[in-house]
Amino acid sequence: MAKFLTGEELENAICGIIRGAKEKLVIVSPFIKLDDYFIQIFEPQSQNSQLHLLVVFGKNEQDKSKSLNRNDFEFFKKFPNVSIIYVANLHAKYYGNESKGVLTSINLYDHSFKNNIEFGIFSENSILDKIKNSSDNDAWYECLKIADQGEPVYIKRPVFKKKMVISKDYINSTVLLDNTDSFFGYAHRGSQEKRKLPEFPTEIDFAAQPAPIPTRQEFAQQNKPEPSNIKPYTQKTISTSFKNNSGYCIRTGVPIPFNPERPFSLEAYRNWAQFSNWDYSENFCHKTGKKSNGKTSMRHPILEERTSVY
Repeated sequence: MAKFLTGEELENAICGIIRGAKEKLVIVSPFIKLDDYFIQIFEPQSQNSQLHLLVVFGKNEQDKSKSLNRNDFEFFKKFPNVSIIYVANLHAKYYGNESKGVLTSINLYDHSFKNNIEFGIFSENSILDKIKNSSDNDAWYECLKIADQGEPVYIKRPVFKKKMVISKDYINSTVLLDNTDSFFGYAHRGSQEKRKLPEFPTEIDFAAQPAPIPTRQEFAQQNKPEPSNIKPYTQKTISTSFKNNSGYCIRTGVPIPFNPERPFSLEAYRNWAQFSNWDYSENFCHKTGKKSNGKTSMRHPILEERTSVY
């Protein structure tokens, strides 16, 4: 049954949809800006490999970061099963999971929840109700249709190892598409992959993945001893180290204190720490801020210091 919501009731309903999602969470909002409260609401779901997070946003064709900034984009990218889709002419707003939905006027934007007068229509259905005709079902399937026709910017899928007919173990996640840099203007737009959402699998079978054969150089890099003197990142260590010297985050290019042992911003480090790959190719030189075209890494954060392993 549909229910009209506004104010605190509307916010509580949307937060409940996010926290209560088990298989699919659909976020359709032209403008997205997450404050600490929304990060806290989303955070428990960021480890849920069974959940597909579908984020659809739009507007600001000349500067996409005004619709979804890079920090919030990076936060969504850490989900194990996520699709981030851009739709230039999007104006609709909808939040839904497999059992609840809100068709509303409100963006997923902290300012809107704190200051604006917004309305929404809340609906709750059983799984069987999803096959019936209803306004919420119409909104749900229209949002999926919009996502299918939109521009995928980032796609990550979980890898499962099947144990029995209906049982499976989560192994890890694989990024199938990452046009982040070109999308935000850090690389040439013509270099991006152009595929639609339906072209990507919903998950990946571990047994179907061929074991990759490393090159000799990759083998040498992977078997280097990892530095043991790196201290954990904290906001305090980042802000107090090398106070008088300016450096740049090797992943995002944002200004940070210069310290080759800590070449990431705090948020970028948290993303890196999920896999802790010391030789993962990054985007910028820590010392100059210049684009590195993948020639920098946690092990080699400065372009001038990068040398061959041979």
